Amino acid sequence: MTSEKICVVSFKLDEKNKRRFDAAMRANGTTVSKQLRDAVLAYLKEMDAGVEHPQFRLGLGDSIN
Repeated sequence: MTSEKICVVSFKLDEKNKRRFDAAMRANGTTVSKQLRDAVLAYLKEMDAGVEHPQFRLGLGDSIN
């Protein structure tokens, strides 16, 4: 990741959907934290590269991880 200080980012989601999302991530061999972290970093990289409308997306099934 990075040598910078790490902090927690959180958001609210109803319990049923949180559990569904967590189960879906585990079924894909990953975790919610990893996928959200990777998506945020990819978004910021696109933004820094000057992409006009960067997209926030999960890389499930991508060979890039």
